[in-house]
Amino acid sequence: MLLAAACAHAQLVSTTAGRQQDLNFVADTLPKLDANSYSTLDRGTYQQAVAALQSRITTATDPEFYIGLAQLVAMSGDMHTNLVPGGVFGYPVMSLTFRWLDDGLFVTTAAQPYAQTLGARVMSVNGMPIDQVVQLIGTSFAWANNQWLHATVESRLPNLFLLEGLDIVPYKSTSVPMTFQTLDGNQFNVTIAANATNQPIVSGLPGPTPDYLQNPNSYYWYEYVAANRMIYAKYNVCEDDPNGISVAAYSSQILATLDSNPVDTVAIDFRGNGGGNEYLLYPLGVGLFQRLPKLSANPNFRIYLVIDKGSFSSGMYTPMAFKSGFLASVEGIQMPDTTGIMFVIGEPTGGKPIGFGDTLDFTLPYSQAPGYYSTDFIDQDEGVIPDLPSFNPDISVNTRSTDYFAGNDPVMAAMLARFTGAPPAPSGNVITVNGASFHADQELAPGSFAAAFGGFSVTPDQVLVGNTAGVIVSSSLSQVNFVVPASAALGLAAISVRASGQELANGQVTITAAGPGIFVWNAANPSQPGAVENQDYSVNSPGNPAARGTAVSIYATGYGPLDSSGTAAAQAYFGDTPAQVLYSAPVAGVPGLWQINVQVPATVSPGVLPLFLVAGNVASNAVTVAVQ
Repeated sequence: MLLAAACAHAQLVSTTAGRQQDLNFVADTLPKLDANSYSTLDRGTYQQAVAALQSRITTATDPEFYIGLAQLVAMSGDMHTNLVPGGVFGYPVMSLTFRWLDDGLFVTTAAQPYAQTLGARVMSVNGMPIDQVVQLIGTSFAWANNQWLHATVESRLPNLFLLEGLDIVPYKSTSVPMTFQTLDGNQFNVTIAANATNQPIVSGLPGPTPDYLQNPNSYYWYEYVAANRMIYAKYNVCEDDPNGISVAAYSSQILATLDSNPVDTVAIDFRGNGGGNEYLLYPLGVGLFQRLPKLSANPNFRIYLVIDKGSFSSGMYTPMAFKSGFLASVEGIQMPDTTGIMFVIGEPTGGKPIGFGDTLDFTLPYSQAPGYYSTDFIDQDEGVIPDLPSFNPDISVNTRSTDYFAGNDPVMAAMLARFTGAPPAPSGNVITVNGASFHADQELAPGSFAAAFGGFSVTPDQVLVGNTAGVIVSSSLSQVNFVVPASAALGLAAISVRASGQELANGQVTITAAGPGIFVWNAANPSQPGAVENQDYSVNSPGNPAARGTAVSIYATGYGPLDSSGTAAAQAYFGDTPAQVLYSAPVAGVPGLWQINVQVPATVSPGVLPLFLVAGNVASNAVTVAVQ
């Protein structure tokens, strides 16, 4: 698609009298409209802030004054009361989009001239460190947790009106100098023009869009995936679609699909759902609960409710109601026992479980800048859901930049694997992780490659796991790569890094039966090309793709127990399409290395696809493989 032409600066230029009207509304009228949330605000502090902005009414620029008004509104602390002033002034936005991932803020799409920024992490804006930028942007809206702070910064950072209003860039800037960092730690500077026009937009995704990012403008959609016996329902907005079927009809269609097909998994995805009317989806919950006695006869049946930092208001209250039983009480049915069947999965929400809601709109009298305010206090679950900063998942699954830019959905992978949760994170002054993925939340298996990171005074020559030495593959002052002893006991294990018999550092890590990790050819490449060979033993790459229906060899570590034939149980997925495993066993003569031969599914789309393994109910990291 093409980037729309940006508007010129300051189509509306405010007057002092007009500013005074808008300030009076925010200072006096809005607190009376939003009496609930403003009841917690210290009036003296608020009046001081009003007086400070009043003193600048003739000297502040338009962005400074109106972002100052937004900061006054944000002082209520009410996440459902907000002023968004920039649009009425016709300011341009940067031609980049951002996404906050587990390891930072990254560029996900860019106008063609800035394609080099795709997959890179944002480090600074106009010389200001990104953490400082984030905190300044956070003064312009209310937030109760870092999840909502980060989710909102994603959309607000490109807005020059906001950046100028916070004095992050100078008034009437035409470009924004930014610093980025690649996965291998190299930093580079790019100046982003604020008024780029008619430039093609380039995506950072290497291939097909994963399900959770598809159809972002649809209110809701679903699909039945026969290969996985899964109903995947994406619920983006808690409102009836004015141009499509109602939520009630949507729910009926899902239940009819459930009744007429073999189903192991129902996944209802609330990621990015900013709210609406939480009651609309209750009939789907009623239908699921009524069918649960029959569905639970299938020991593999699961219901997953997926949440993330973008789940807010009713986009959070709806999965809360499914989980807590509030839905059942409202609908007058008996809440079934969902233990071991229904799980909330993903990241903590951006919304706070208990707070204000039921919003009404307002516009400032002079500038007509839009906003909204809350009218009601909401505690729908009456203490069943803890009053924490976020509604937290039962199974925590975060999305890293390497997941996103490989086109992988780690939540989908976790659901397919029947993942039950990560072990305690490695601890101590040496951190030991899977030697293929380098993921700290991934298990280590006996006999697998591991990497121990620390600051060592001399080069280590020994690593003990419990009381047994692992085989060192390579060693430096900051990293030791080794093979976990095959005899390592499952559970929490002590790690001791040594040189000449003297301990240099120690820590703890969890040993589990399986801990799959796929090796990556180039870890600095955001798309994570995998250590994969084509059927002719050549290295797979976009320039040398594998044909559908042929076999590829995947090189990994962390296989689980072997059967009597020496085979390690494994599943492989191209995206969410399962592949037939032809061979899975340790590589003879190379301790820790695992080879898995799979047939590329004939049904996958050609292109660069994410690939992951499942062993022992654990999904590996995702890599990419090229398919033609």
